[in-house]
Amino acid sequence: MVGAGLRAAFGVFIDPLVQEHGWSNSSIAIAFALSFIVTGFFSPFADRIAGKVGARKAMMLGSAIFLAGMIGTAYISSIWHLYLAYSVLLGIAQSLFLIPVLPAVTVWFRRSLGAGTGILWISWGLGPVAGIQIMSALINSYGWTTAFVTGGFGGTAIILLTMLWFRNSPEDAGKKPYGWREGDADTLNVEKASPQIKQKYVHYIRSTNSFWNLINIHFLGCVGHAVILVMIVPMAIHEGLDANVAAGVLSTLAGVSLLTRLFSPILSDRVGSKWVMFVSYILQGVTVLLLLSADSTLAFYVFAVAFAIGYGGEGTIFPVINRQYYGQAPQGHTIGWQLFGANLGMALGGVMGAFSFDLTGSYATAIWLSAGFSLAGAVSIAILQPTRRLLIPDWDKEPDNLRIIPEVPMEPLGSGSGASGD
Repeated sequence: MVGAGLRAAFGVFIDPLVQEHGWSNSSIAIAFALSFIVTGFFSPFADRIAGKVGARKAMMLGSAIFLAGMIGTAYISSIWHLYLAYSVLLGIAQSLFLIPVLPAVTVWFRRSLGAGTGILWISWGLGPVAGIQIMSALINSYGWTTAFVTGGFGGTAIILLTMLWFRNSPEDAGKKPYGWREGDADTLNVEKASPQIKQKYVHYIRSTNSFWNLINIHFLGCVGHAVILVMIVPMAIHEGLDANVAAGVLSTLAGVSLLTRLFSPILSDRVGSKWVMFVSYILQGVTVLLLLSADSTLAFYVFAVAFAIGYGGEGTIFPVINRQYYGQAPQGHTIGWQLFGANLGMALGGVMGAFSFDLTGSYATAIWLSAGFSLAGAVSIAILQPTRRLLIPDWDKEPDNLRIIPEVPMEPLGSGSGASGD
């Protein structure tokens, strides 16, 4: 909620910074893009940190860096200050929030991962709904500095409070994973298997075409909606909407997307992810064209509702399709690379709209580019392999996955996990 809310609110930062410092739209949008580039490139390191110290400690480290970035952003006076505090520090913090928690969800949910993922993505969506309005109101009422100092301490308090209840795995909480049944292989083997066995499965996963295509798909989809998330508020203001009303367009988009954030992964869990994802990308690419004729408050809010349906389902299905392709095998490496592609897409989309407006004085080019990237993502989804069967050997049936790190004792399992999955 905290990280996603701040990023989604970036559109409300543009006009205040232009008015206060005289910076151009494109130079400010670079901060948004750089933030995602930093998150993308730091994601593999965040995965290693979480692997060594656990998701809980990694996210607590992220909260400390988040606070430093928010305080630094509060007192910027030069454009490079914005790049350092907002882009670098908050970009690193975001990777430490994102990377540890997604694999943790796959460990906690043995079955019904779609429901678990949907709940997680609703939280991700609640951040923008609240964050956009809160940051807009704080900036308009109290100024930039107060808004970021307040947001920094408030956000850090929320994160640290949730860490009181968060546990890295069911074992840490003395529980079984959600959906666990008698006779299941112990999901905790994912966490306790030797590094050599984990690397073996990383090699299996990386050898599939879908591993690389899913990175590309996440990239294309994020380019498609990043243009809108960054530019919709200044676009609406440009058409004559009040600043708070324009911020409400973005909040509406985020709020409506909560429904598809929840139901898309649940539906994917039941019927297969490929075509649910395909429809989401088609909707995202087609509905953005409504902006070509939007010139009133009603038109912008109609767009927000229509676009949100595809946007909400666009990225929420990835943990589910990973499970359908790769089973119970460790997912941190897979998710890390997919988020690398996503963050590069957000970076490109974030600057594309601003630069095209500075060059042409119109948002039409950015709108067409947004549609094109989303529809290209739909084509890439169409050529994905079916999700009916695993693409790699079954982790649950691999006897070597019972080898664990020496300092963590484990009782031998029964005879139900003996056959090789090759």
